[in-house]
Amino acid sequence: MGKGASEGASDFPGLTGPLPSPYLLIYDAEDGECRRLVDWIQKRDRSGLVVAFPFQNTELLHVAPELAGLILDRGLHGFDPRTRTVHAGAALLPSLLPHLQGWRWLAWLARVPLMGRVIFAVMRRRA
Repeated sequence: MGKGASEGASDFPGLTGPLPSPYLLIYDAEDGECRRLVDWIQKRDRSGLVVAFPFQNTELLHVAPELAGLILDRGLHGFDPRTRTVHAGAALLPSLLPHLQGWRWLAWLARVPLMGRVIFAVMRRRA
């Protein structure tokens, strides 16, 4: 994933804005449907910034202490380390979709509650 906090804009030739930020995708490693969706998402993450992390991993709370006490075994969750926010299901799409090749343009539409659920359902069917 790179050099971490020591990375600078000079490490990314042509980058003029802020450094790209990783996105943590928390999932149930024992759920086949969830695993397929995570695999589908990672195939579309051309920038390599979506990091899949099973909630069963004991290191999860060290990476994102904001997740302590949340019920994570019911669906997919997203954690944005820039804002330190956690979203579940379709609510994670506005933060996740900008990382996915071919799906970025839908990020604005995913902010509309009903449309976010529709987009999430389509993603789950395609996985």
